[in-house]
Formats: sequence, C-alpha cells, structure tokens
Amino acid sequence: METLQNIDYAVFTFINKTISNSILDVVLPFLRDATNWIPLYIFLAIYLLYKYKLEAVKYAIYIVIAFALADFISHSILKPWIGRLRPCHSLTLQARLVLGHCGGKWSFPSTHASNHMAIALSIVLAGIFTKKWINYIWIGWALSIGFAQIYVGVHYPSDIVAGFILGILIAFFNNHIVLPILSKLYTTITGNKA
Repeated sequence: METLQNIDYAVFTFINKTISNSILDVVLPFLRDATNWIPLYIFLAIYLLYKYKLEAVKYAIYIVIAFALADFISHSILKPWIGRLRPCHSLTLQARLVLGHCGGKWSFPSTHASNHMAIALSIVLAGIFTKKWINYIWIGWALSIGFAQIYVGVHYPSDIVAGFILGILIAFFNNHIVLPILSKLYTTITGNKA
C-alpha cells in the first residue's frame, strides 16, 4: 500500500507541478468547470430531439440517471465513508492550487471523474451517436476532465481512476438495466417500438 501511495503522490506531483505552464493553467480549469459544458448539453438535447423525436425523452432520462447515480454514490456515499482528504489539504505535499480554492474536504473517488465517465460511456454504449469518432470524443472529454482535476490540485490520480471505474460500472448498469426498462416504458406509453 505504501508503494502505491508513493506512486500516487509522484504522479500527482508530476501532473500538478512538473508539467505546469501558463497555457494549461487556463485550459484545464476551464475544462473542469461544469458550467462551461452547458452549451454541450444544449447541443446534446437538440441532437436528441432532432434524431430521436419523442424517443429523445427516454435518452434524456437515461443520461440524467447516469449522472444522478454517479453523483450520489461518489459524493454522498463513498467520499464520506472513505474519508480521504484532498491533496490540497495535505501539508506534506504542498499542492499547487490552480483554482485558488480546494473545494470539498473529501477526495476519493472523484465525483467529476465518475459523473463525466458515467455520462460519456452511457452515451457511447447506447449508440446515441453512430459515428465512432464522436464516441471517441465523448470518452476523451471525460478523460480530459479527470486529468484536469489532478492538474488543478484537487484530486490524486487514484481518485480519478476510482471515479472512472465507478462511472464505467454505472454506465454498464445503466445500459443493461435502466435503458431496457425505459425502452419498455416508452413502447408501453407510445405504442411505438423503441
């Protein structure tokens, strides 16, 4: 465990301090700010309505459930239960805090990582977009937000990896359990085959 912790700290220091520069200091805080992605969510809603018409409601609920499960499990259950302090609260690491504030107290797992991976992978698994390159962009989007969390000094790499794993598990649950239920409800209510 000590070896893994040392690796975690070393990777954190490399990303947070060693590769730091003025360009990343602007780009990465922008990436991790959820409000900056509102235009993307509006685009997604418009795309769903355009391509899927009434069935867009089913996919919108599906994506919201992915987010809600990831957010609740990571933030309200796992973080307080595990109780790991953020690196920006560590006196020994002396994290470079790009944002100027540390955020919440607990670190493991990263809620940003779990939420964005759950959303991105749920979209990919459901085949909402048929072009592979668009699916790669969704996954890249989630990965970049996780990386940004380390860079700005609010999460350890292991927090991000754990968040991604949680997001992946939720996306598979969402795709294999939630989406079929929503599809049956859609068919029952509308009489159209989902």
